[in-house]
Amino acid sequence: MARALAASDVGTWEWHLDDEILRCDAVAAGMLGIPRARGDRGGSFTSLLDRIHPEDQLRIEALIDDLRRQGGQFAPQFRTVPLADDVRWVLARGRFNLDAGNSVCEARGIVIDVTASSHAGVLDEVTFRATDVVAGGIDRVAELALMLFESAANLGQQQFDRLKPVLDVLLHEIGRQLEEPSPIPHLESIH
Repeated sequence: MARALAASDVGTWEWHLDDEILRCDAVAAGMLGIPRARGDRGGSFTSLLDRIHPEDQLRIEALIDDLRRQGGQFAPQFRTVPLADDVRWVLARGRFNLDAGNSVCEARGIVIDVTASSHAGVLDEVTFRATDVVAGGIDRVAELALMLFESAANLGQQQFDRLKPVLDVLLHEIGRQLEEPSPIPHLESIH
């Protein structure tokens, strides 16, 4: 399962307020250009912002700042520059969660490399129905899967370790379906 996820274009990420470290699996770390967390090592949202394309930086920085204060869903499309001369289009999904005191304590989500679906350096908005507001369909399933992942993380470590590979596969498949083009309804013809 881990090999299949590592070979895909869907990665997972998480961040916890207590240590400010943005942890990514190998796929997400490669797409975003940030170090993969090992133990106490990893990146921060600052290191992520440093790798976001300059034309997208202010928008994503403002979105993350708002979410770090208020919580909520994270669902933007943006470009990253993981290596010099390597621009990647990504579609991110996640949630910044509030604790009992209504303060953001953590965030989790997925990131999908959609570079192959961009044309001449512009993401085809018809192909990707991603918005900053999750409406329904597969978007709603993604939101519920992230909530399930968060609930499982509150179990004991042994239980969570057993469930995590299955949840990773579920999030991976949801990411693949988010990547598929949405059907375009046929226009009604006038007779």
